[in-house]
Amino acid sequence: MVKENRDDKKELNGYERAIKYMGVFGGTQSFAIILGIIKTKFAAKLLGASGLGMIAMYNRTLQMLSDFTSLSLSFSAVRQIAEAHEKGNYEELLHWIKVVRSWAFLTAVAGVFLSLLLYPFLGDWMFEGNDYYTSRFLLLSPVVGFMAIIGGELAILKGVHSLYKVAKYTLWTSLSGLAISVPLYLSMGIAGIFPSIFLTSLAQMTVLLCYSLPTYPYRIAPLSKNILRDGLDMAKLGIGYIFATIMASFSTWFICKELLDIGNNTIVGFYSTGLTLMTMLPGILQASIDSDYYPRLSSINKDTALMNRMVNEQAEVQLLIQTPLLIAYLFALKLLVPLFYDYELMEAIPMTQLALFGMFVRTMTYPMSYMPLARGDSKIFILQEAAYDIINVLFVIAGYKFFGLLGVGAAIAIVYFIEWIIVCIVAYFKYQFTLSKELAKCFILQLPIFLSVLYVAQTTDGGVEYWIYGAATTIVSATLSLYLLSKRLSLVKHLISRVKRIIK
Repeated sequence: MVKENRDDKKELNGYERAIKYMGVFGGTQSFAIILGIIKTKFAAKLLGASGLGMIAMYNRTLQMLSDFTSLSLSFSAVRQIAEAHEKGNYEELLHWIKVVRSWAFLTAVAGVFLSLLLYPFLGDWMFEGNDYYTSRFLLLSPVVGFMAIIGGELAILKGVHSLYKVAKYTLWTSLSGLAISVPLYLSMGIAGIFPSIFLTSLAQMTVLLCYSLPTYPYRIAPLSKNILRDGLDMAKLGIGYIFATIMASFSTWFICKELLDIGNNTIVGFYSTGLTLMTMLPGILQASIDSDYYPRLSSINKDTALMNRMVNEQAEVQLLIQTPLLIAYLFALKLLVPLFYDYELMEAIPMTQLALFGMFVRTMTYPMSYMPLARGDSKIFILQEAAYDIINVLFVIAGYKFFGLLGVGAAIAIVYFIEWIIVCIVAYFKYQFTLSKELAKCFILQLPIFLSVLYVAQTTDGGVEYWIYGAATTIVSATLSLYLLSKRLSLVKHLISRVKRIIK
């Protein structure tokens, strides 16, 4: 295979690999977010609020059509590719790549067809029959097809562990999106939105194919019965993932509707802002989960002992790396919100700070929640997600009714803790998974630090003592994490020994 794949197998241990790719994908994700912010700033300046709204409407509609037709191949197909790659049988791997590409081609055709079928209705609904804007759905229908092809190629690269190619793809597509969109907005105004979306999507697909085709030439057989039959399990898993996504979106919508009925638009705005702030940093740090950890877990899904070890290692790394960063982020919200949003939204900060305890707990839950997907148990995955969504709706609405926005933050934290318990129980009885003593120790040591941080953040107004305590607890948590990681990573041991020698 390619050199990158051979090098991946020479990693010293699972801890080092987890940290390595957390850095790689966390860095690329951060860069992509920065470029996205720059692109949005240009769009706001050149197109105004109406232009931003139109971009959001088209992108969300295209994403919705893609979600319904693509079977989430960028996720669901990874397991089959990873299993074939792990066996080392090149012919079997080529067969599964052909299966994935054939299904991606079929979903691309289905997506384009659905877009052509629905564009008059979507245009009438969103633009009240405006022929100009409605016709743009017709012109943008190929984008849904591009998105399906992109999903299939991403699954292939992730499954064969070509992770640097995935990271480079993220960087290049972010740059190309900025380079394509800004000149079009500048020269064409709102009319530049449509070629921008089309050309950006085309560029993304082209870049990805340039990375995958030299190693795995493009071959498909979309009408073959054998190919269609072999892809059925992948399709079922994809449907389950789509269903879980729909449930999550509906639960968020239902919460917003209830908050609107109980409170007002402002409360909904605070809640939405809090969700965005709560997931921003963890989203960056967990970017490696889909690209590195899930394919590796899928490749060993039949070995219970190896799965146990890998899940615990990933959870330990997530917990130790994220905890000090979450603490620093929790305190820094009072600077970040007025900088990136508005002073009016400062009221959402106490709620967000409480909710971040849920993200602290979720550092352990998230790696465990991938076990059903790695085993192909879509029903277990859906049930877990449904349980979380139902509990989340009930607790958040009750939290606001009795305690206002603080109650919402506390409810989110409690729901994530309940989710962790549910996932642990399912993993124990279904996959014979047990938490390692090392993971439990890491959590118990970091827990009192995080709880003290929450207490100080909720009881001080942001004076000098607020910032001193924030800096002190961040340093304590980071030192503890570094010490615990030093027992697991040869690189950290080497760095610490060198520092000691320099001091002496």
